[in-house]
Amino acid sequence: MARFSDEQLIQILQKAARRVNRRLSLTNTEDAVVVDASGNITSPNNEDLVDIVLLQSECMILNIDTNNDINNGGVLVVDGEQTLDTRIKSSSRISYMGNDFNPCSELEKAINIELLKETGDHARDVW
Repeated sequence: MARFSDEQLIQILQKAARRVNRRLSLTNTEDAVVVDASGNITSPNNEDLVDIVLLQSECMILNIDTNNDINNGGVLVVDGEQTLDTRIKSSSRISYMGNDFNPCSELEKAINIELLKETGDHARDVW
């Protein structure tokens, strides 16, 4: 059982669990993933769902962080021979979001595998 103690992280985990439960039609079922007020993540007999909730959380955090970078746009400050350039951070984050190995892409693959398991199909070659 995973456990986290940071209040903001617990709120993100709770929201992530609700999203995963909704996407996998687990809301109000005995198979739903639960994140309690203390940060305990539980799922009856399915550690894969806990991993999916963690991926959902990572994706949410990455999206928040990337959106903050995009909205701020970065800055270029030149003072004589010294420069401070935070614009590259924004463009590198956007590039990272577009590749197949970021948490959001991994989340989609994991959700698809879980959905395939529910239908009885084998999830080979998806991951």
